[in-house]
Amino acid sequence: MKFAKINNEITVSDQITIEDLKEIHAQGYKTIFCNRPDLESEGQLDFSTIEKEAQKLNIKAIHQPVIGGQISDDAIVQFGRYFEVAQKPVFAYCRTGTRCSTLWALSQAKSLSIGEILSAAQNAGYDLSPLQDRLNSLK
Repeated sequence: MKFAKINNEITVSDQITIEDLKEIHAQGYKTIFCNRPDLESEGQLDFSTIEKEAQKLNIKAIHQPVIGGQISDDAIVQFGRYFEVAQKPVFAYCRTGTRCSTLWALSQAKSLSIGEILSAAQNAGYDLSPLQDRLNSLK
């Protein structure tokens, strides 16, 4: 698991394990978003397993599965709604963290400048510059 902190409100990561939940809790994360469909890849923990363990640690877990490269406008709006009301900081994971950072970026297009979004993602290790036109369309 890698911690790729986008800003003080959200960190993204690749797939997590039950053991990783202890570290996520120790670092003070209050909410976990899973943006992977169950059974996306062999050996992946299903969301219900993560959710049960997260609840034991008093971490809210939200499952919003999306398929990489197929992020709809509805998925962006839904992510934004979840993010807006989530207790922060949020820890979001998918297969590589790209899907989560993309959802975050697109959901923030109305409230942050494109430069701020791209810079925050870049500092976390994600080049989202190919999203620039889509970000502009969401302004």
